[in-house]
Amino acid sequence: MKRPILFLGFVVLLSGCSPRLSPLYRDYDAGPEVMTEDSSEVDDGTSIMARIRSALVEAGWEVVEPVTPNVVATSSRTFRQWGLYTVTVQLEVAPLSGRHVRMFVHPYRVYVTGAKRKIPYLRGSLARSVMQDLHASFDAYGLEYIGTAQSRDKQVTLLD
Repeated sequence: MKRPILFLGFVVLLSGCSPRLSPLYRDYDAGPEVMTEDSSEVDDGTSIMARIRSALVEAGWEVVEPVTPNVVATSSRTFRQWGLYTVTVQLEVAPLSGRHVRMFVHPYRVYVTGAKRKIPYLRGSLARSVMQDLHASFDAYGLEYIGTAQSRDKQVTLLD
């Protein structure tokens, strides 16, 4: 009888010591008005792509030519410098159907040897560092932070 209780206590102890991880994206609500995605017309700052670009630049990110035309991409920024590697982050922001925008966060470890490896998750501290200025900047351009699917599910569960 003592073994299952000890095992359960050990599992609870280990789960409490695990780092807080979050997904590699963040979602924003673009507002009730319908915004055009097409930025090939004269850019008067009202298209969703223009708003995204402006918000990224205001938050200190350098916008670069994306691989696909339906996203706004940034160059890499260094967030951590450890002895053997640095942690860099690139962003891609894409309008989704309707009035939502999704920001994809691409963190990498760049080793002193020149090797580059993608980090498959965001630790809480790195997420806070990356998002520090982005939420306020996006909010100023009418893009309200609504979290991740996990955070929205947790919020709904708490309300039930």
